[in-house]
Order: sequence, then C-alpha cells, then structure tokens
Amino acid sequence: MSDSRTHRRVGATAGAVTALCRAQSADPLHVLLEVIGGAVGGRTPDPIDVSNIPRHRGIAHGVVPVTVAGVGFGRTLGDAQQRMRAEAARRAELRRVATTALERLWHALIELVCRLGAGALAGFLPGYGSHLALDAFTPAGLPLSA
Repeated sequence: MSDSRTHRRVGATAGAVTALCRAQSADPLHVLLEVIGGAVGGRTPDPIDVSNIPRHRGIAHGVVPVTVAGVGFGRTLGDAQQRMRAEAARRAELRRVATTALERLWHALIELVCRLGAGALAGFLPGYGSHLALDAFTPAGLPLSA
C-alpha cells in the first residue's frame, strides 16, 4: 500500500518529467524552472486530498468525474502555459528596462512565479493521475463515481 511519502515522490517525478517534455524554451534556466514547477505541481494533489481515514474515497477519486475534469484541464493546458510564458517574457523585458533596483526585483519575482507556474500547470495532472493510480492498487481501489 502506498503511503504519503510514495505519493509525493511519484507525483513529483511524474510532474517534473511532464514539465520537461512540455518545456519550450531554449534557455536551460527557463527549462529548469518549469521542471521544478512541474515537481511542485505533481506533489500538489497529495496534500489537497489528505487521507484522514484509511479507506477515504470521494468525488476526487471517482474515475468518471476525474476523467471528465482531466480531459477539460488537458484541453486548456497548452494555452494556459503559453500565457504564463508570455507574461514571464514580458516581465523579463520590463526588468531589463526598469530604472530602479526595486522595480527589477519585482519584475524578476513575477517572471520567476510565471515560469514555475507554467511547469506546475503541466505537472498537476500527471501528479493527480499518479495519485489515483497508486490508490487504485490499494484494497479500497477507486470508485466509478462519488
């Protein structure tokens, strides 16, 4: 039976690998930031769905509702990532032309958050999928719906 530690490790790995595969930048630092964001995004489902009882299962574990939500999320993922990357590029340019150190710092922080966010978006779905896959092989299994 998989525990929380296993869920976090598998989710982080699935998220990081997916973010790496979806990264579109030629800049290694940008790719690294998206991979780190993917690892964080892949770990996110486990703390959201805390197991406070051994056989917990609800709508978040239902095969049908999760599949429908996953398909919808997957369809918008590319556009959402592109918006995050575009905002990161815009902030990088604003940082280059900023006149004060505080302005440069602000734009650098927002750029960092956007690059991590693009990866986190890519990592969330495989992290959630790995969470469900691990839960599917427990005695409680997964219900079809809630």
